[in-house]
Amino acid sequence: MNKQRKKALWLTAAVVLLLLLVSQIVAFFTSEDMTTNRYSAKKIPDPVVRIAITETFEPPTTPSEEPYRKDVKITNTGTESCYPRVRLEFSNAQIAAISSLSADGTQYVLVADYTTDLPTGWVYREGYYYFTDPLPPGEATNSLFQWVKTVFSEEGSVKPESFDIFVYAEAVQAVDANGDPQDYTAAWQLS
Repeated sequence: MNKQRKKALWLTAAVVLLLLLVSQIVAFFTSEDMTTNRYSAKKIPDPVVRIAITETFEPPTTPSEEPYRKDVKITNTGTESCYPRVRLEFSNAQIAAISSLSADGTQYVLVADYTTDLPTGWVYREGYYYFTDPLPPGEATNSLFQWVKTVFSEEGSVKPESFDIFVYAEAVQAVDANGDPQDYTAAWQLS
């Protein structure tokens, strides 16, 4: 065999070997294996923070200086312990200025001053009433207040009219991102 023929034979063998190698590589990268994994597991529900405003509301039928019942509590309807907070808003600022709240029906405090001597578990900070204990699922806070009294002056600067007291509530989890318990100030990031 002459040299050129040996060279051509080797070159042909190398090309055939290279084509076989390339076809194997292409086959490897384009092949698909399918395996069906069958398992059964109990689904763990995602933690849910959900609350509801629970109130007993017995408004007077006519404007009166007699106290009326408005018992405000927060109920945890979620799956995780939480810290609720509440903000109160009156539909009429003049009425808010002459209205008082009471936790027990005996001692009334003007709405603007209802920031200290609150019922157990409640504190007032930065415009909100915070419940300081973790509220477990299915449980309710004690009442933030139970009675409202609006006293109209004799001179009539504020006329009796219908008004609303809006109760806004929200909540955060009682644990941090690592699942460790935290107090209400850390949960709400209060300084």
